[in-house]
Formats: sequence, C-alpha cells, structure tokens
Amino acid sequence: MNSKIFTIFTILFVLLATFVTSIPIEKRAKKVIHVTSPGKGPWAIKSDQVVSWWCNECKSDEDVIVRIIQKKSSSSNVEVYKKNGKNAFDGHLQFTIGKDWDVKKKYFAEVTLKSDSKVVGKGVEFGIFKP
Repeated sequence: MNSKIFTIFTILFVLLATFVTSIPIEKRAKKVIHVTSPGKGPWAIKSDQVVSWWCNECKSDEDVIVRIIQKKSSSSNVEVYKKNGKNAFDGHLQFTIGKDWDVKKKYFAEVTLKSDSKVVGKGVEFGIFKP
C-alpha cells in the first residue's frame, strides 16, 4: 500500500515539475532609461552641455526624445529645449543653455523612448548662472 502511494506521489511530482519548467517565464527586465548628465552644475548661460543616457533593455536602433525642462513649481514644468536623439541603448546629445533661460529656476534633462512614451528617464536638477 505504501509503495503505491509513494509511486502515485512521485508521478504527480514529476508531472508537476514538467509543467512548471515548460511554462515560459514572463520577461522580468523592463526598459528603464538612466540619464547620467548633465550634472547639477551650475552651468553658464550660452555654454554647451551634454545629455547622456543608457538603457540596458533598449536597442541601439531605437530613437529617443531629449528635453530640457524648467521647473516652475512642484507641479508645473516648462519645456525649454527638445530634440530627437539616436541610440536609446547608449547615447548623448549636445545642447546649448539658452541666453533667455531664467537663472533663478532649476532645470533637468528628460529622455523618452520615441516608440514608447512611458519609458522615461530623468536627470538630476541643475542650476545655471550668468557669467
């Protein structure tokens, strides 16, 4: 009797293990863009700066949209610069700090995957000054 129960449990265990290993596991990694520059500055008006980013799950042939955002308040932001960039996997884009940008405000870089606007990376806030 015990050997029959053992045999039945062994067969059930083997079947369960077979089903568990044959079911595909959902892809766990998600696309996340990491914006590494510009740093917090402050940076001079009219100076050239670079927005740099990387994304492990993105492909090098995917495009991005690079924005520089001025923080107006905790709930309000204004886009002051926008340009398309190449290579979502690992890229950079040069921009010039505008002469009319407000030195009293903070700014940050934002990189968005062009094909999926939900994939967004945000850089650190930076300040600017008038030389």
